[in-house]
Amino acid sequence: MKCIRKDVVLENDSMSSLKLEKEILYNIEHPFIVSMDYVFQNAQRIFFIMDFIEGGELFRHLVKVRRFPEEQAKFMIAQVAIALGHLHEKEIVYRDLKPENVLFNKDGYLLLADFGLATKVSKNKLARSFCGTAEYLAPEMLKGQGHDHTVDTWTLGILLYEMLVGIPPFFHKNKHQMFFLIQEASVTYPDPERHKIYVSPDAQDLINKLLAKSRHKRLGATGGVAEILKHPFFNNLDIEALKAKKLTPQYMPDINEGELKYFDQRLVNDNQLELSVIPNERQKLINKNKGMFTNF
Repeated sequence: MKCIRKDVVLENDSMSSLKLEKEILYNIEHPFIVSMDYVFQNAQRIFFIMDFIEGGELFRHLVKVRRFPEEQAKFMIAQVAIALGHLHEKEIVYRDLKPENVLFNKDGYLLLADFGLATKVSKNKLARSFCGTAEYLAPEMLKGQGHDHTVDTWTLGILLYEMLVGIPPFFHKNKHQMFFLIQEASVTYPDPERHKIYVSPDAQDLINKLLAKSRHKRLGATGGVAEILKHPFFNNLDIEALKAKKLTPQYMPDINEGELKYFDQRLVNDNQLELSVIPNERQKLINKNKGMFTNF
């Protein structure tokens, strides 16, 4: 259950984003996208009731294994690409791809979650707002040049690199230096002898093409996700069987029925969890604008 305070929505002027998030979760049915069963509200909050995905975040699994074998990374990144492609067909740009927003289902398949930063972008139009996660920001986002669906293509390349190598390609502790590297540096790969990490030529070529600095030159800029999935990196992967979930994952979350070990244990073990108290001034803000939430 996702609890959303109405005063925060009003303060951040994020009503349109919240409505889009609801539209995506409530109306899109896709094997690799989290869906929502119910929406309800009370005087102070809106509640989204979504599928429970026992495997938790891809992030937690990546921390555990450090990096994935190439065949498993291929199996996973293809699902994420297919999910993004489905959104793009509906003129939705996701804008927040990262390991924390990809969930592992108990069957070993993945689901894209959290659409709080998603936006609608019509064909040949650009979005202008600045958003995303530092390590995953695309050059055009940093430069304020406007962005379209290819911003998701960039993050797809970052995610694949991180799954194979263990860290994002331009990561630096100094954020200003990292932003410089994102805009100017070429992608480099670990030395297979020295670092014991091997990234195949096909994987490198795909990553390099996804991480083209110019959004116009990125793989998939004209042909979409279908163009990406035609890259030689995916030659030995049956995409149709993947969509039908007929392939056997190499990596499975180690969970028993009802187990919660892939979730924040502070939340799982704290029986005293309570909704935060909304101050009177903020309650007045909600009351003044309660008409905005009618029929939400």
